[in-house]
Amino acid sequence: MNNFVPIFFEFEHERDALLALDTLEELGYKPELLDGERATLHIHLDEQEVTSALEIAQSHGGRFVESKSTQAEPATFAMAYDLEGSIRIPAHTVNEDWPDSYAEAQASTNNDAVPSEEEAVFDPSSDDYNHFSPGIRI
Repeated sequence: MNNFVPIFFEFEHERDALLALDTLEELGYKPELLDGERATLHIHLDEQEVTSALEIAQSHGGRFVESKSTQAEPATFAMAYDLEGSIRIPAHTVNEDWPDSYAEAQASTNNDAVPSEEEAVFDPSSDDYNHFSPGIRI
């Protein structure tokens, strides 16, 4: 599979395409503006997140265009997210320096469905406050 997958967006106005191009360049994408009847933005996805590119282009009025020369949708999705090659784990979820006792302590407190006496004191649904009794009165 290729390292990059091109996607295309058509815009009504060249100004909108240029705004999308600037935003995409700032975020590290490799967009190009193609000449033609309509302003067309050509974006190379090089193992980059495809959702952001779609949202940025569409927020500026771009419409996704599929052509016969581009790869099929499954190939674009497979390249962008590469679920078969590896599963990416965000860095903020990796906590190698946690002691095992910390994770075990958190798991044991979450499993208790019966409130303790201290927790029951703070329960606002008990009968210790005034309320209207349900029912219909004539």
